[in-house]
Order: sequence, then C-alpha cells, then structure tokens
Amino acid sequence: MRAATLTDDTGSKDGLDIALDARRRIAQTEAAQYDALTTYLGQVAAQPLARAGGVNEWTRYGGSGTPSVSEYAACEVGPALGLSASGGRDLIADALDLTYRLPQLFACLHEGSVDAWRIRKVARKTRRFTIAQAGDADRRLSAANVDGTPLIARVGMGRVQQILDQIRIVEDPDDPENQRNENSARRSVSIWGDDGVARISGTLSLDDGKRLDQRLDQIVESLRFLGDNRPHGILRSVALGMLDEPDSLDNLYHQVQAARADQPGDGGSPERSRRARRSGSRHTVLYVHFDRCWGTWSIEDVGAITRSEAAEILGHSHITVKPVIDLETTISATGYVAPPRLKEQLALANASICTFPHCTRPARVGDYDHIINHTDGGPTDSRNGHRLCRYHHRAKTFTAWTVQSPAPGIWLWQSPAGRSYLVTGGTTTKLPGRVAKTIQHRRKHDAA
Repeated sequence: MRAATLTDDTGSKDGLDIALDARRRIAQTEAAQYDALTTYLGQVAAQPLARAGGVNEWTRYGGSGTPSVSEYAACEVGPALGLSASGGRDLIADALDLTYRLPQLFACLHEGSVDAWRIRKVARKTRRFTIAQAGDADRRLSAANVDGTPLIARVGMGRVQQILDQIRIVEDPDDPENQRNENSARRSVSIWGDDGVARISGTLSLDDGKRLDQRLDQIVESLRFLGDNRPHGILRSVALGMLDEPDSLDNLYHQVQAARADQPGDGGSPERSRRARRSGSRHTVLYVHFDRCWGTWSIEDVGAITRSEAAEILGHSHITVKPVIDLETTISATGYVAPPRLKEQLALANASICTFPHCTRPARVGDYDHIINHTDGGPTDSRNGHRLCRYHHRAKTFTAWTVQSPAPGIWLWQSPAGRSYLVTGGTTTKLPGRVAKTIQHRRKHDAA
C-alpha cells in the first residue's frame, strides 16, 4: 500500500498506526511553520517597510503580552502562504499567542501530541484573556496523563470551552456579561449564494431574534390558511423573503382578510390592486455574465442561471436584466477621478473581488487604483486601473508592492520580498522563483 511509504520503519504497524504517525508529523510541521513565522516577524520588525511619506501602522494581533506587528509585514504573509488578508492576520495572531502566551500547549504541538486546529482554537478563545488567565488555561489544558497525552487532546472542544469559561468567571465575574455586551455590538447578517440557494448567517439581539422568529411563524400561518401546504421549513424561508417586500405582506394580509370575510380584500377591482402593488414594488438589477467558453449565463453570487430562474430567485420583485459592461472595452476619463461606469466595469473584472493576491474583499466597495500613477502620465481608464480594497491599496501605494496588467483581467503582482503572483478571474497563482529585491525597489521607484 502507498500508505506504507509515509514512514521509514513500518514494522508491524497497520495503516491506522501509520496514519497516526503522519498526523504527529503534520502537527510538528505546523509547529515549525509557526516558529518560522514568528522568526520572520522578528527579522523584519526593525526594517523600514514604508516608503517616504507612508504611515507604517503597528498592530497587536495577538493577546496582551505579544509584540505588535507592522501592517506591511502582515501584508507580506497572507499572499506568501496563500491566505486572505484576514487569514494571514489570524495566523500571525495565533503564532504569537502560542509563542508568548501558551508555551506549554505550543510544546505539545512540537511533540505532535495534539492537532494544530485544536491549539489554534484555544489561542483564539483566550485572546481576550489576561496573561494570568492565559497562563492558567495553558497549564490546565497541557496537563498530561500517564502516556503523555495532554488534556486538550483527550476531551472534546465543548469541555475545553467549559474550562476556559471557568477560568474567566473565577478570575473576573463581570467578564461574561461584558462579553455579551461586546457580542451585541458586533451583530451582523451575511447572505451569499450557494448552489442555487441563498444562505444566511448572522447574529441578532435576543429580543430581535425572538420577534423575527414569531413573525415568520405568523406569515407561515397565513400562507397555510390560504392553502400552501409546502413543508414548514420552506414556508419559513419564503416568509423571510417576503419581509423585504412590504407590498407582498400587505397583499398576503388582504388575501387572508378577504378569505375570512368572503369579500374583496382591497376594496376595489383586482386590476387596480395589481397596479398598486406593482407601483410599490422594488426593482432589482441583475448583472448578467456570459461565459464564452461554456456558453452559459450567470449572475454575481449565484452562478449559472436562466431568466426564469432569476425571476424565481427574486420572487415578487420586478426584474431588470441588463447585459454586463463589456470587460474588454476600454473606458476612459480625462481627469483623475474614475467615473461610475469605469468603476463599475472594473468592479466586475476580477470576479467582483479585490485584485490583490488571495484577497476576498468585494471590489465594489474598494478604491480605483492607477497602475501607473496619474501624476506620471498614467491614464484614468480600464487598462491602467483596477479595484483594490483600502488595506491593499495602501500597501501598494506606500510599500514596494508592484502590479502590472499585461492583458484585460490579468494582474501580475510582485511583493517587496520578490515573490510573484498571477491574479485572474478571482484566483491567485503563486509563480515560481524570486525577483531580486533591488529590481523590485527600482521598479517601484520608476513607477512612483
């Protein structure tokens, strides 16, 4: 079996034993990665990463007791490891917490006695802890039994959370209440397309959540009264969509009232009712993309669709389906500021995300960036522009990051350390080899 090649001395070990050996080596490799990352951050800490006039902000990504990190050093980490900006910062925070706040758990990772994902979860969950609280968590969770296995590897993460909660409550009884208040201040809701449906994830205040839950059930009850016998879960999904269309709720209310009273629900003709509802409806614009390779149409965040599918997704809304701006057409402007049509075109160019390597921020909320500075003769047009999130726009402006666009929809990035990345169609490919730093700085100087 191929699995046997994972170890030099298989002996009488079966495949599971070999898998466990491989798992231990993976954990040790993860530990080596965090060590190397911490070493890199220490090496660049004293280097002037920002160009003249740029502000180099320092942030403590880890918990108290960990060193601050230059935002531009963090900017180098994400693309090099194939991570988004937030993923790179999270990795930095976890590595620093393990090094400075959770050394005994980090030692367990070096020994290969615990998986890296468990250790990183503890690092995140203890980031707000004081140094003393983190030390207590480190000691308790790394306590080994007779065979040397630490507690964190012997219990589920639910139990780990209980231990951490105990530490928090014992040392600071007010902290759980403060945490609830902070969670309330971070409420949010996200909606994204996934295989033909829209998925929702978010948090509400407890009272808002209860009211929403009851409201959905009230709408489901009305739909059932009118004869809709689809499953309860589907009807709740329909009800949630109707909350965005007040006219739909009014119409549902009148239909229920009319059915109960056996009289017209709107006090007038059906045609007048339809006109009234139509005038109050929301209009939705779909940006339609045509894939020449596959001959299919798609819309942002949903995927391949037909016109009828778009109508079904949008439910009661009136639909305007408009062709997307031709991404190969050059749109130009005479001044420095990009006009809306140009910004809209470039927002669609890289699968609607920032063109920086591995970034996943929406391009539509990003900045228009001149590849060749406007002050150096760079035009404000489709070929010399792209959309960057504010974080990566600052990195490109104030450090030695460079970008070229050899063809529409293709961006070649080079980092200050000489790493190269190809970005196109929302994907990032790390290119082999390294460019000499002296060449990098010369190119940045020539372009600036």
